[in-house]
Amino acid sequence: ILKNNLPIFNDYFVENFHSSLRYQTAESNTDKQIIQKAKTIDIERNDDGFKNTFINTRNTNISKVKLISLEKKVSLFLLSLFDIIYHNIGKSSNNNNNNMFELPSFNNRNVNVKLFPLAWSTSNIPDNDKICDAENCLSSNSSNIILICGHSYHKECLSLLDEKCKYCFNYLSESIKTNITSLNKRLFKPLKDNEISEFTEDKGLDEDYDDENIDSLLEQEEYNINNQYEIQYNIWLNYNNM
Repeated sequence: ILKNNLPIFNDYFVENFHSSLRYQTAESNTDKQIIQKAKTIDIERNDDGFKNTFINTRNTNISKVKLISLEKKVSLFLLSLFDIIYHNIGKSSNNNNNNMFELPSFNNRNVNVKLFPLAWSTSNIPDNDKICDAENCLSSNSSNIILICGHSYHKECLSLLDEKCKYCFNYLSESIKTNITSLNKRLFKPLKDNEISEFTEDKGLDEDYDDENIDSLLEQEEYNINNQYEIQYNIWLNYNNM
């Protein structure tokens, strides 16, 4: 039997265990410490009770059934939602030209434009009746590119715009200029009397401490740091010896 099944006998498990033991021990460990570490490794590998303390076991068959059921429920929800959205294309409306949009697909809920892609914050929102949002586009090509901002362009039209959305670029540029102008006005605006903080003159170190006192404080601080380092280092050594 041994001769016929000799290929299945190898020293892999011995070498693997030895590598794990060598990784978790140090040269300074005693024989007893190495033996204790080997027993600990063996328990961690083979003792089911030890594993169950830290591992939340699950019945994979039940989990698989629940996962399939959950997958079907999610699919039905998404299909239903997309069907509602499809039948409400073009029916969303801007309430009184303010920053709120009414969405029929979501029980006519009013949503702030800030939650939409950037295109809806510009003066040229995407047009559902147009394939390309570029001005004076006469191309009959039905293939377009929808940018992350929400605007769509023909590839050739986008190339003429240096591969960037004209409307969103202008919107961001003007917004930055507006914010900078507002900031400059606030920075150069004179403070009122009740807004001016009292100026307190800082006292130099020389008035309170001489050179000897400063050196003494630095030495004491360095001594404290060294003590803390030794304490933490010894704690770390104890971890290795466990």
